[in-house]
Amino acid sequence: MSQAQDTTKARLLEAAGEEFAEKGFEGATIRAIIERAKANIAAVNYHFGDKEKLYVQAVIESHRCGVDMEPVCMNPADSAAEQLRLYVRHFLERVLAIDNRDSWHHKLMIREMLQPSHASETLVREVIRPKFERLMAILQRACPEADEKRLIASSFSIIGQCLHYKMARPIAERLVGPDAFAGLDLDYLTDHITGFSLAALGIGPPIGCGDRDSRTPVSTSAGNGQGDPR
Repeated sequence: MSQAQDTTKARLLEAAGEEFAEKGFEGATIRAIIERAKANIAAVNYHFGDKEKLYVQAVIESHRCGVDMEPVCMNPADSAAEQLRLYVRHFLERVLAIDNRDSWHHKLMIREMLQPSHASETLVREVIRPKFERLMAILQRACPEADEKRLIASSFSIIGQCLHYKMARPIAERLVGPDAFAGLDLDYLTDHITGFSLAALGIGPPIGCGDRDSRTPVSTSAGNGQGDPR
């Protein structure tokens, strides 16, 4: 793809994201999108095919929060605890990437979560499910005796902790103050969520024991499995 074509495609996706975030799939029009992007209908057909496919790509881009981030690469030699920490950090990096709640990425992601459309099927299949299955595999290594119900619930608990700091931010800042919330940075939250989750799973020490440095690696015999969750 030439640089000009790549630029046109990026402009169309940005314009579509803004239009869909404001008006939803039904309210948005291709005419409005191409006017925003200063492009033409032929460019939409060439790069995306039609309005529905353009919407799917905009939803997927909103889920990425506009961050071009490579999939997390797990070292099969690492313990389950170490793999979980890497997974949590990577997840938080994406979730916390955009601070601007007025961005179209945030608005469209929330719109799709509250009113799932046909795009959610593609989003789950191509983006969310592979990441969820990777987390399930890590937890299965950590807790080989756990049944599927516990693995699913534990995975949702970890994901919920990560998402909370994005979705609940407006209320959380009012609750504890902007400065206190800002202190919950990427490093702190990575250590906290990982340690909290390992403790809940019974393979890490209880949270808040003495003056233990939260960044001290957690060792566990549960991480000696040979499974590779990639």
